[in-house]
Order: sequence, then structure tokens, then C-alpha cells
Amino acid sequence: MDYITKPVDINVLLLKIKTFYRIYEQNRKLNEVQEKLLEEIEFRKQAEHKKDEFISIASHELKTPLTSVKGYIQLLQRSLNRDDKTMALNHLEKASIQLEKLNELIVDLLDISKIESGKMKFNMKRFCADDMVNNAIEMLQHSNPDFKITRLGKTDEMIFGDEMRLEQVVINFITNAIKYAPGTNQVNVTTHIKDEKLYLAVKDFGIGISKEQQHKIFDKFYRVEENSNRFNGLGIGLYICSEIINRHGGTIGVNSVPDEGSEFYFIIPTTEEEILKNQI
Repeated sequence: MDYITKPVDINVLLLKIKTFYRIYEQNRKLNEVQEKLLEEIEFRKQAEHKKDEFISIASHELKTPLTSVKGYIQLLQRSLNRDDKTMALNHLEKASIQLEKLNELIVDLLDISKIESGKMKFNMKRFCADDMVNNAIEMLQHSNPDFKITRLGKTDEMIFGDEMRLEQVVINFITNAIKYAPGTNQVNVTTHIKDEKLYLAVKDFGIGISKEQQHKIFDKFYRVEENSNRFNGLGIGLYICSEIINRHGGTIGVNSVPDEGSEFYFIIPTTEEEILKNQI
């Protein structure tokens, strides 16, 4: 890079060393900045890819029930023209089911938007845990008569939390248990309170989840790759559930064995003091 002449002038030598050291430091810092920029570019690329993938999935998932509703309404009109009330009621019922699916997707999209902006509101109060769980089971049992949803355990105590949001978690757990267990007809819902903590678990006997994928299942937009084509979904339901449980100062998790089923659970404190302490 450079040279010195003999006899060596110590001042020139020191000046050259200082210059080359300064150049070395500048190059090192430039390389660090360049590496950070490359990491940032890669992160933004992945974020953009995830966003594009989500928009694609969301548009597809929203379009499917919307197309079905349109089709059933057309069939309904034909049935009414033929004065076939039985068939008309059948088409109306199927259209209502598709509208409910559409409503659930829109609610999930609105919830994730509120989470991202920090505007997701919670109405904390004391309520009966048993009533909340029983309401969720009763509603899903009516809409899934072929499945047997069995309640195990009992909790007579009043707990502190957002009843509507916690019921949303229970409904999501049971809905997933039914959805990802084709060919089965049994779902177990277990609850108990111990040491001022509510434990709730929903177990199915379906396809299960591999060990490697279990720690990702609550990530935003995550969908198990091999199931993404078989089952509809945006990959945000469990993420929303985890945010709700976190806001209650609790923990959420899953135990699963492929081809044997999954058990999703959450544990939350039941007292106002403990929840407020965890939020602080």
C-alpha cells in the first residue's frame, strides 16, 4: 500500500501508521454500516413478502364466502320464483353460514389492526368463568351438531377479566379443534382453578402439530405449510388469542403429537390485583 525509505524518519513512520490505522478504522466502520444496511434491506424484503402474502391470503379468504353468498342468493331468487319455500330456506341458511364466516374474518382483521395500533380495548370486570365457557360451548354445539363437545371440570368462582375477549379465545380454540380434526367427532374442554389461576384447555383428536412448528403457531400470519391448502384461515386467530391472554397477565401454549391431536391451553390469574400487577 505504501513504503518508507531508509534511513527511517520516525515522524514520517508514525504519521504513516496513524494514517493507515485511521483508514482501517474508517473501512471497518463502513463495513459495519454496510452489513447493518444489508440486514435492514433483507428484513424489509421479508416484511414486504409477508405483507404481500397476507394480502393475497386475506383477499382469497374474504372472496370465498362472498362468492358463496352471491351464489346462494341467486339460487334463493330462483327458488322464490318457483315458489319453492323449502329450497329457498335451505339456500338462505347456507348463505347465512357463509356470511358468519365472512364476519369472523373481518372481526379478526379489525382486531389485529387494533393490536398493531395499541387501540384494542378491554372491559375488565368480575364474571362467572363457568357461564363464559358454557356459553361458548353451547353456541358452537348448536352450529356443529355432529361434534360432541364435552365439558370436564367445574369452576364456580368469579374471576376478573374481559369476559367477551376470553370467550373469544375459547371459541377460537374450540373452532380450531373442530376444523383441524376431520374424521373425528370429539372435543374436550377442561377447566379448573388452582392457586388463584384459571386453567382452560381444549383437546382434539385430529391431525396434530409437529414439535418444530408448535413454537411458531402463535406468531402473526403463521400457517402450518402442509395444512394451508387444506384448511381456510388468515393465520391471525391464535396470534390475537395470545395477545388477549398476555393482556390478562397469563400464558398460552399447546401440547400436540402429529396424527394424535392437539391440546391448546391458557392460564390466567383470576384476581384484579394480580392482573393489574402483571400489566404494570
